Amino acid sequence: MAEILSQNQIDELLSELANEAVDKKKTEIIDHTVKNYDFKSPKKMSREQNKALSSITDVLARHLSSYFAGLMRNYCEISVASIEEHPYYEYNNALPDTLMTGVIDVANINAVILMDMSNSITFSLIEKMLGGSTDTALIPEREFSEIEIALMERVFKKISFFIHETLGNISNPNVTLRQIETNTRFIKAVRIEEIVEVIVYNVEVGDIKGTITMCIPYTFIDALTSSGDRDDLNKDGIPTDEVRNAMLAELSETYVDVGGIIGTAKLTLHDIMNLQVGDVIRLEQRVGSPVLMTINNNKWFLGEPGIKKSQKAIRFCKYYKGRIEL
Repeated sequence: MAEILSQNQIDELLSELANEAVDKKKTEIIDHTVKNYDFKSPKKMSREQNKALSSITDVLARHLSSYFAGLMRNYCEISVASIEEHPYYEYNNALPDTLMTGVIDVANINAVILMDMSNSITFSLIEKMLGGSTDTALIPEREFSEIEIALMERVFKKISFFIHETLGNISNPNVTLRQIETNTRFIKAVRIEEIVEVIVYNVEVGDIKGTITMCIPYTFIDALTSSGDRDDLNKDGIPTDEVRNAMLAELSETYVDVGGIIGTAKLTLHDIMNLQVGDVIRLEQRVGSPVLMTINNNKWFLGEPGIKKSQKAIRFCKYYKGRIEL
């Protein structure tokens, strides 16, 4: 026969269960991680600016992936690894002394973008452009030669073109390559204390792996987003005529529902429930009054009903007085 627990044993079991539940709650609270926030150096990027920057980096990654795949004659995958905000001196101090860096001008915003490649990717590109193999990454311990710099200048000019194409969706940029620098300590295009966005791309070409890093000053992002807002909207926040016409041009081939309302009437629910086939409903409109024409259920035109080629038709007569203005 099974042993029957005493009242004391039952109380002890309930007490142990209660203690386990409390310990579990404490463990769950301890497991929650809290992200540190530096109030001395608050983040400058707004949510809208982060969203705009993410769209730019994603589009640029696709451009670079296609370009490198054609240049290296191999499958290339480029993805955004991280986007972080730092003072420029932190970014600059973290770079090695010998690194291929392109200084890219954006003239209409009066800003620069710094783009550097890890040596594994740089020497693989040079090796392939000189007719060699890219099966393994050979990284010689030496400075870049003038020929290698000239070859990479062509690559960075193409990258500048891709940046121009990417930014063209937001503003009207004028992007050009200013110079190639092999020692980042000599670059004076950005102030030391300026806040920059550092975008790191992971690059994989066959068995070769490396990174491409973009350094974008916050002033550039702020000017870019502000310029886009000013270009698209007037002082009242209404789209400019140029933007409005462009939007209408994009929508010009869109199909919409057009309807004609001969007349309307108001009936009680009792009358509707007792309607029979053959009943006649008297409309509020008089004989000869115009037909109301609707566009996507919006009152738009007044017309005259008729017949054209054995089909019902409505001839447009005039605009509806209370129509929505485009």
